[in-house]
Amino acid sequence: MTKFTSVWEFDLLWSKCNVYTQKAISESRESPMFPFWCALALEFLGRATLSKIHPVLLADPREGDNILYVFGFSKAEGPPKSIAAKTVFDRCFKIVPGFTKKELDACLKLIDRRNEELHSGSAAFADYSTKHWLADFYNACKILLEFLGFSLEILFGKSEGSAAEEMITEVDTKLLKAVKLSISKFAKSFAELSDAEKESKLKMGSEKALENHRSGTKIEKCICCNADGLLAGKVVSVSQDKLIDGDIIYERIILPTSFTCYSCGFKLIDHQELVIADYGGQFTEQVVWDPSDFHGISTTEIDPADLYDYGND
Repeated sequence: MTKFTSVWEFDLLWSKCNVYTQKAISESRESPMFPFWCALALEFLGRATLSKIHPVLLADPREGDNILYVFGFSKAEGPPKSIAAKTVFDRCFKIVPGFTKKELDACLKLIDRRNEELHSGSAAFADYSTKHWLADFYNACKILLEFLGFSLEILFGKSEGSAAEEMITEVDTKLLKAVKLSISKFAKSFAELSDAEKESKLKMGSEKALENHRSGTKIEKCICCNADGLLAGKVVSVSQDKLIDGDIIYERIILPTSFTCYSCGFKLIDHQELVIADYGGQFTEQVVWDPSDFHGISTTEIDPADLYDYGND
């Protein structure tokens, strides 16, 4: 007798979670598709978590045939109906140790945006900066994964998993107070300058930020004086290179690790400080290569006649 396998079995849901996770981490961090795929991956991680206990936890109880289906006895026409995503995470909240109201709210916030994206004409994920949700997303994933006996690295890979761990490290209370005090101090000091001094410092600082803007950095407004400052970080991952309009293009995902304002002197020196000052998240930089440079080919060394066979042997 063939063993019945429901569509809510753990292996199937875990596999789908992995598919959507890979789609997510291959996207630019500024793309609306990044949070979209993350939302789908998160839902399937939640469903896989409940299925690990028993697939019946995913059956919509309003119709008995959905429960019978899990045990291979349903004779209902059409596919079985599962519980809504909101119910999935509500059950995780009641079942999974460490999955608190904070994680529940973070998951529902992302799922609500996904629903808005799929069921309305609005672009729910447009301009949805990673600093507003990514750390909470990774934290929820970590708790669910640990319940399953897995790590962030298992699902997201070594480099992305390591960056995720760094992003969700608990912010120390003393550090929180120190950063907020520093912001207040530099903002007050800049505000006390004359208009002429402010204008001069803003111009000089913005020019210096642009001068130091290179690979692994991004121009961001200073929280203290609103000048152009420099956000710098380390590479988390690199996308597959693609040939587009004659150029070879790939993207690097950057985890911010420092911020410098050359106008007022405000500085942040690690990711936890950046999170407190609302500079957390990740950003993407695009790298464009000429094919000859990318492959190390010097076109000056090639005789055009060598590229053709004129049949003069």
